[in-house]
Amino acid sequence: MNHSAKRRVPRYRTELSLIVRVLGENGYVSVHGRCFEIGEGGLGAVITSELPAGEMVSLELAFPQVPDVQLLRAVVRHRMGFLHGFEFVGLLPEQREMIRTFCRTLPPT
Repeated sequence: MNHSAKRRVPRYRTELSLIVRVLGENGYVSVHGRCFEIGEGGLGAVITSELPAGEMVSLELAFPQVPDVQLLRAVVRHRMGFLHGFEFVGLLPEQREMIRTFCRTLPPT
């Protein structure tokens, strides 16, 4: 299935460490993973847990040339095994611009 044909915004290949924070029964749980593609609307990642579609999460990402780790809210849109598609929710204008600037340095998927 060709997901890129359905996307509202393009995605770009990347390789970033990622921490997904999800609210569990006993508080927040941190799940480590790798972001392999990103765009202004969301990102694709391989993580060490399987999260259901619709789950709200916080994503911690460290972008090159950005001094602070970024905390981004997202929702799981789809999952196939450990591969997850996350859609950003409520990005601040400066976060969106930072992602846009980073994407300009990357090859398209």
